[in-house]
This record gives sequence, C-alpha cells and structure tokens, in this order.
Amino acid sequence: MKDSENRLRLKKLYGLLSPCYLCSLNCGAERLNGERGVCGAGVKMKISSATIYKGEEPPLVGKTGSGAIFFSFCNLKCVYCQNYNFSQKGNGHFVSVSELSEIMLHFQEKGVANINLITATHFIPQVASSLILAKEKGLKIPVVYNTSGYESVSVLKLLSGLVDIYLTDFRYGTNEWAVKYSAAPFYTEIAKSALKEMFRQTGNLKLGESGIAKRGTIVRLLIFPEGLAELELSLKFIKESVGAGVYISLMSQYVPVYKAKNYPPLNRKITKQELLKASYLLRKYGFKNGWIQYL
Repeated sequence: MKDSENRLRLKKLYGLLSPCYLCSLNCGAERLNGERGVCGAGVKMKISSATIYKGEEPPLVGKTGSGAIFFSFCNLKCVYCQNYNFSQKGNGHFVSVSELSEIMLHFQEKGVANINLITATHFIPQVASSLILAKEKGLKIPVVYNTSGYESVSVLKLLSGLVDIYLTDFRYGTNEWAVKYSAAPFYTEIAKSALKEMFRQTGNLKLGESGIAKRGTIVRLLIFPEGLAELELSLKFIKESVGAGVYISLMSQYVPVYKAKNYPPLNRKITKQELLKASYLLRKYGFKNGWIQYL
C-alpha cells in the first residue's frame, strides 16, 4: 500500500477522534481536550494485556496461538460482560503507537498465527498507526479485527487493506435486547451494515495449507438464556446477506457475571436443550462451516 494512501487513511481516522465519531455511538467527545467518550476512553491508547492466546477458534490459533491484544474500555455496556474489569472499569496500562508496533513484531517473532486486536474500535487511529509502522518494519502475519459488531461502516472502510480477518459478533436479533442488555441503540441495523462491509472486504474464510486462517470473515453468535428467537433472526439475516457458506462460531460459554443477576433471564447459564435447539437452527438455515462450542 502506498505511503500517500496510508497518510490519507490516518488523516481521516484521526479526524474522527476528537470530536469522537469512531464508533456508532457518535458521542462527539472532545478527547483531545481531556473528555472521555461514552466508552470511557480518553485520547491515550490503553491495553489490558498482550498475550499469546489459544482460546479462539481453531484456525486462529493453530499450534502456536494468537497474538492477542486486549484493549481497555468498550463501546458496549453489556450487563453480562466477562471482561468487565478492563472493558467497563478500564483497567490496564497506556501504550504508545511505537510500543504497540513493537508488541506486534515481538508476537511475530514468537511464531503466533496472527495479531488479534480485541475491541480496538475506540483507539483505531492509534492502532492503525501502529499497524502501518509494524508493517514497515516487517510485520507479515494476518491481522484479526476482533469486534462486537457495533462498528461504523465509514471507519471499517478505512481499515480495508490493514485488516485480513474480521472476527465479529452478531450479538442481537432485535434492538430491544441490544438496548436493554448492552445500551447499544440501533445495534441490529448497525451490525448488519458492518457485517456486509467486513464480508465485502475479506470474503469468506480462506485457510492456508496448515489450516491457519489467512483472510476472511468469521461470525460469532453467543447463545443467551431464552434467546433462541434472537438467534434465529440473526441467522436468517446472515444467510440472506452474506450466504450460508460463511463460517459461524456458535458459542455456549454464556455465564451470568457482572450485573447479569439483576437481569433475568440472563441470571442463569444456558441449558443443554437450548444449545441443541441453537444447533438445530444452524442446520435449519443451511450453515455448515464453522464450530459449535459444546457444554
């Protein structure tokens, strides 16, 4: 990619930082003047941890693991968040653009399958700067953008060519649940548009000879207690928009942590019967590629 293209890309991304319109909340926080966004982030990039992680889908970890960078803060306020210590409370430490690029290069030296950017949306200008710098210094492994799906299409377009793999949640089938449980207005419309843009950029998942993902889109669906109607709406849209060939990761890992005990029916784990019904819905809509996380 030409230097002039990257300069223009970064100019546009940093132009959305303050007032902040980087995500679909469009809160307009003057982050350069010390204000924090609704997500909680200020202007300095902050991460919770950077670690070699093997808890992702098989093609993303292989034998060596994924170079996972967990960013502090989040533009969703999920009442059941398992990572609330850093996504909601903002625990972590500040890093510079240069430091983040060195973390990426260090991961590559360790032989990881990819660089895995986890909830990076609110720091994406700085992250893009780090990626460009790292690529100039020899970063060659795939870059994974690991997201809740609550993304601005205009920002996603500015990531084209920097991101190789989109690992996106499609959390809700209706806005009622999205607002109630994640304080995310218009989540379904936003996630639908975002998914189509991600798939337009990268297409379906492509694997190398070793079975490691090189490019493409993976959609994660979390099974909620009493959430099968939501799930079915999501599957119906995904099939109609990007096709039943897309790789789906059906996750049964929901646990009632953080504030979930105050939000029935989210105050319990899912049942085996709910998992079986969710698996049936995958088959009903013709999805054959991907993984099911069993209880």
